[in-house]
Amino acid sequence: MFSFSKAKDILGLNARNLQYVMRYNSLSQRKFSRDKIFSKHFLESRGISVAKLYHHVVNHRQLTSDFFSTLPPCFAVKPNQGSGGEGILVLEKKQKHSWVSPSGKKFDVQGLYRHSIEILDGKYSPAGIHDTILFEERLEPHPDFRHLSSVGLPDIRVIVFNLVPVMAMIRIPTYDSEGKANMELGAIGVGIDIGSGQTTFGAQNFSRIQKMPNGHRIKGFQIPFWDEILLTASQVQNFSGIGYLGIDLVVTKPGVKVLEINALSGTKIQIANKAPLKKRLEKIHDLKVMTSEEGVDIAKKLFSRKPSTDESLPLKPVLGMMESVILHTEKPHILKAKVDLMCDTNLVRTQFYQGAMLDITLQGKRLKIPVKKGVLKDCDLILSGKFLTDFYIDPAKKVEFLAPEVVTSQLDEKMMHSVDEKVCELDEKVHLLSFINPQNILEQKALFLENPEFSPQFLYRMCDTPFTHIRRELKKIPEVNHVMYPLFAKKIEELGIKLDLLQSIGSKAFGSVSAQLFGDVSEHTYRSALKFLKQNREYNRPEEGDLLDTNAAIKAIEQFLKRYKLSHWKIKFLSNAISDIQITKRHVILLKKGARFRANRLQAVLVHEIGTHIFRFENGKSQPFRIFERGTAGYLKTEEGLAIWNQNQLKLDLGYKFLKPAYFIVALYLGKKMGFCELFHFMKDTYDFSDNRAWKICVKVKRGLTDTSQKQVFTKDSLYFRGNQEIERFIEQGKDIKDLYVGKIRTGDLKVVQQIEGMKPAKFLL
Repeated sequence: MFSFSKAKDILGLNARNLQYVMRYNSLSQRKFSRDKIFSKHFLESRGISVAKLYHHVVNHRQLTSDFFSTLPPCFAVKPNQGSGGEGILVLEKKQKHSWVSPSGKKFDVQGLYRHSIEILDGKYSPAGIHDTILFEERLEPHPDFRHLSSVGLPDIRVIVFNLVPVMAMIRIPTYDSEGKANMELGAIGVGIDIGSGQTTFGAQNFSRIQKMPNGHRIKGFQIPFWDEILLTASQVQNFSGIGYLGIDLVVTKPGVKVLEINALSGTKIQIANKAPLKKRLEKIHDLKVMTSEEGVDIAKKLFSRKPSTDESLPLKPVLGMMESVILHTEKPHILKAKVDLMCDTNLVRTQFYQGAMLDITLQGKRLKIPVKKGVLKDCDLILSGKFLTDFYIDPAKKVEFLAPEVVTSQLDEKMMHSVDEKVCELDEKVHLLSFINPQNILEQKALFLENPEFSPQFLYRMCDTPFTHIRRELKKIPEVNHVMYPLFAKKIEELGIKLDLLQSIGSKAFGSVSAQLFGDVSEHTYRSALKFLKQNREYNRPEEGDLLDTNAAIKAIEQFLKRYKLSHWKIKFLSNAISDIQITKRHVILLKKGARFRANRLQAVLVHEIGTHIFRFENGKSQPFRIFERGTAGYLKTEEGLAIWNQNQLKLDLGYKFLKPAYFIVALYLGKKMGFCELFHFMKDTYDFSDNRAWKICVKVKRGLTDTSQKQVFTKDSLYFRGNQEIERFIEQGKDIKDLYVGKIRTGDLKVVQQIEGMKPAKFLL
């Protein structure tokens, strides 16, 4: 239930229409806001980003079979004159001859034709007159929004008056709303603090909510690109001249786009923000605002939330008079509980009595309450009102009682998502290579090449990883009865080994821990590598093809990214790097300063780094669990093997790059028997390596050691050869390589992955 301190400050429909819409928005301006096609072209011509328009259809003669055959696998259908989200159809993929909506509903050509005819006939037009159809690109939400919802496209509504963004909310689609951001259909409205861009309060079906359906708290989520959202909203009003305006925007991976503008908005947004709009409008009524930038600055100063008695209190869940309660025993039970405001004591059926204190979960909150046995007829538990001060009680709230197995399943699903978030949060804190790569490479290289009879002494960054905290948090993670849990159990174990490896840098245990994490190089693998090198000895020659400078390489990389709609990935330079190119999990491609590539090698790099690492990362972000983005335990062997397999499919003359994985196996196997100096001379003399090439391979093999004369190795680089062998066996078994693109998984994870509901199809390199 909602309440406002001063009802007179609420902006009602009549006040909105008479005092603002009719007064500040002319009839022509209101018509302009309703015409999506005109307003789209108008804004785009002024530098405001909007969704791409594929087609607009004005009569049924355009709806031919050829027209439908040209439609892409995903797009959105909208009535030009529609309002309130009515008539909008979002299709996210194509299966055989049908398109599928986010809720799973299928539309074949006939179904899409019927929907199109309804739009043309004016079914969704407020005036009921002939309308036009827009076929637009389907926009992908910014990956941060996966914390809020995994269905549909959340949009942000900003009310702007006098160039000042006055109030904002985000509307989050749900399965109830069929993936549409329409609050009337069951979407969730969440208020946003204008000053910070953080979410505040939530509402669904006019009831307060604290958490999203996936279990994430509503309060405190940071909206990405917030300053850009406010500025864009103010600019739209400035360009359009509409005095009182609601702007609907979406945040995608590249940035902010305007969906549509609305001259009739501003009532439901007050519920989502738990704040009246009228008072804010009156506060800025007489201000002289000259620019959009000034309007945004005023908004952030005037309407940033400040701690108050009401807002500083924690949000309370709302109870009905009957609720489902989880009783925590060795085997949890689902109890039917009745809230009794007149009863002084909590009562439970004798069969569920475990002692004087009852351990339960009610509306997601864990409680321990005193209880007595009772003879109960229509429920299992009576909850006394005096023990429910942390809840609001709404007698009108309707509660749907689900079967115990359904409730337990839902609880396990929520717990699994919580485990996913926790494991990925801890995984983000463990930065392995940044502490294992030597910091004094250039200095030691110069010394070594002047006197190649001593083994380099490497220095490393001081490791600031919070080992104790992470280990303690890993131990707290509960076991969950869920098909996904085995993947997390292995990931938790792997994180523990990563911590061991970081703590063993420079010690005698480093090599054995490395083998535990990445695997060792067996004699059989060593023999396989020698055989491979012998069979392909003709490739042991300088790379061929034109030598491209850094600028040419950057241009080729950017074109490749653009081709696959990955332009949100940025390129940065590193001066003290071991590899010429590296991929991060922060949408950044790191290039070694001054790196140069042969044309063939650059093509191989593109399919290796982008076509494998970035593709699997991007696919992983779209999946229901974050672990597919971060990587399951042991995923790296499959990933590097797949990258090598992909580059080899190009059938290009790659020279040394083709043989490199096998050379690493040889160096790693022998590195367990030799120090740096001996290994350097062996690789140089045996394979006719240059000083630079022999140095690079030995550094990678001996990194993690302080005294590189030790007969230990860092085995990570064995994954390329061993992983490629794994991929070749995978293909020989008749399995589909596309299955490995759903995210950062290993081949052995597929049995689990194929049982997970909600997995989205993967995009892969063609």
